[in-house]
Amino acid sequence: MKLLYLDGNAGASGDTLLSAFLDLTDGRKRLEEGLARLKLPGVQLAYPPRLRGGVEAVGVEVIVSAEAPHFDDVSAVEVLLARAPLSPYVKERAGRTFRKLAEAERRAHRAAVGRTTFHELGAVDAVVDVVGAFILLEIVKADRVVASPLRLGSGYVETAHGKLPVPAPATLELLRGVPAFGGGVSGEFTTPTGAALIATVADGFGQMPTMTIEAAGYGPGTADPPEFPNVLRAFLGETLPQAKAGLEGQVAVLEANVDDMTPEELSFAAQALLGAGALDVAVTPAVMKKGRPGHAVKIIGRLEDRERLCDLVLRYTSTLGVRYYEAARKILERRVVTVESEYGTGKVKLAVGAEGEMFPHAEYESAAELASRAGVAVREVARALEAAAARLAARAPDEKSAGKEPAPGDFD
Repeated sequence: MKLLYLDGNAGASGDTLLSAFLDLTDGRKRLEEGLARLKLPGVQLAYPPRLRGGVEAVGVEVIVSAEAPHFDDVSAVEVLLARAPLSPYVKERAGRTFRKLAEAERRAHRAAVGRTTFHELGAVDAVVDVVGAFILLEIVKADRVVASPLRLGSGYVETAHGKLPVPAPATLELLRGVPAFGGGVSGEFTTPTGAALIATVADGFGQMPTMTIEAAGYGPGTADPPEFPNVLRAFLGETLPQAKAGLEGQVAVLEANVDDMTPEELSFAAQALLGAGALDVAVTPAVMKKGRPGHAVKIIGRLEDRERLCDLVLRYTSTLGVRYYEAARKILERRVVTVESEYGTGKVKLAVGAEGEMFPHAEYESAAELASRAGVAVREVARALEAAAARLAARAPDEKSAGKEPAPGDFD
């Protein structure tokens, strides 16, 4: 799976994200051709080299003259995007980003959506940053985007709304559910445009997953604090397969106790968590305080999904808090095979041991369907499917050693 990881330890803004994506893709020509389709007068791009700490990088600077347009509300930007001959990918995601930005401004400043003025003094800068970011991300074609916790900064910033505390109210609205930290350095390091882009593109948040890095891009900020290199980094690569015999890795374990939920509510919560990407959900009876019966809910998930799963536990259960920690795990390679039995065709999950031994387990839905047709017990069908899978697994190594591949379709 192609993964894009965004390191926001120095924060995230429209220009740092655009610069990092440009460096990652070397897509200057594609960027300029795409932005030209917006037909924005009085707007030019510059590419100033910047040294941030020990990191040398090239920024993207939007130079705006007096004839450049100013977009006072989101509807004007939507009209611009609708008229521009851009790809559906760019239009849809840029539009979604600006709607997020407009809604955040509305909530932060108590304004109607159609009359929302963007936080940045020159809203045309935000248009260029957002549209340009998606022009370049279309080149990347990442299957998944994960972002680190974001540095916000502290102090105050001058805006069209007057002096505001850092992080700005709109930034806080956009970062609901996103891990972030102040950082102890004065300045605005995550802007509303950067927060809106992160909120739109990120599928998960957390530490950098295990991946084979293929390319990296650097987006330098305009400020140059002495405390840290003000650079956003973007890493592109392939995640390592997780289905290897004896693979060891890290997972997030989430735990919560509840004593006031019905079995139906607990079942719904478990299915919702599994549907949202949890690797496993277990609910076990427990004795709570004052001797009341209750349940302990344990969720296993990917590290980058921890914060999102925590939010879902708080949403779908009645608990007031979630405990979480990292744990190591060791898993076996797993594959699904399709086999023929006296009851029909069904699927069996095969776990492969460290020495190559196979452990078959019939897929319940497949076995249940065949058992219903035949009018027999599910366990009888499951045993027949597992026996067929064991025969298939025993035959496969012999066929390979003889230079013959197993029949197509045997192994899914």
